[in-house]
Amino acid sequence: MYKNEEEYEFYTEQVCKCGEIIPQGRVNLGYKTCVNCSTVEAYGCAPLINHKTGNSIQILSASDAAKVAKMTQRRGYGTMLG
Repeated sequence: MYKNEEEYEFYTEQVCKCGEIIPQGRVNLGYKTCVNCSTVEAYGCAPLINHKTGNSIQILSASDAAKVAKMTQRRGYGTMLG
């Protein structure tokens, strides 16, 4: 099956506990799980508007970014509020 121990280690390092193959880029960065099995929350962002053309973003967790987006929505923008 495997020619030697190095080949065995190479292929077992690239397989996640769920059976999915871990991409080589993730293995090179030291990850031992696939993206679907990862417990790290995705990142999001919120815009920081300083001027018409001087905008930047703040990196946040995805849940905090969703809260900020909800709080900054314009109520009724583009709709008829009867």
